Amino acid sequence: MAYKSDINKSILNKNNFRLLIDKVPTVEYYVRSCNIPGVQFSEAVQPAGLGVDAYFPGDKASFDTLEVTFIVDEDLENFAEMYNWIDSIVPLSDPKLFGTYTDTAVTKTNVTASIDNDLNQYSDITLVLNTNKNIPNRFIRFHDCFPISLGSIELESGADAEPATVSVSFRFTYYEIKTTS
Repeated sequence: MAYKSDINKSILNKNNFRLLIDKVPTVEYYVRSCNIPGVQFSEAVQPAGLGVDAYFPGDKASFDTLEVTFIVDEDLENFAEMYNWIDSIVPLSDPKLFGTYTDTAVTKTNVTASIDNDLNQYSDITLVLNTNKNIPNRFIRFHDCFPISLGSIELESGADAEPATVSVSFRFTYYEIKTTS
C-alpha cells in the first residue's frame, strides 16, 4: 500500500458548524446541536452448506433521522416556523388550509389535486462544517427533508438563566458530502 503524504491531521471540532434550512431561516442562528445521520443497508443471506452462511450486500439503504436542537427565541419565531411547517404537511389548525400550503385544490369530485407541484412540503438542509480556522470545508446536503417530530419546550420557574431549547427530527431522501456549496 502506498503512503499518502497529504493526510489532513486536523480534527473535526463539534462546535464549528452552521445548519441552513431553506424553509425555516430563523432556526439557523439558534442551532445548538445536530447530527450526521448513520446509514444502514440490508444484507442477503445464502446458505453455503455445512452450517455456514454466505452474506452478500443487500439492495435497500435506510438512514437514521437528522436530529436538530435549537434555542427558542423569546418571540417563538423559530418554533412557530417549524410548527407551521408541520401544520402545512398535516393540517393541525384548519384542514382547509392544506391546499394553500401545498398548492393543491379540491376538485369538483372532492379529490385533492396538485396545482403546481407536490414538493412544497419539502426543503433541503445544508450542514456546513468549518475548518479550525472557521473556513467552510465540507457541505452536507440533505435532500427532500421534512420534519417528523417537534419536541416540547420545557419551562421551569426559579431555574437558572438557561435558554429554552427544542428538538426536531427530520426525514430525508439521502445526503451527499461536497467540498463546495
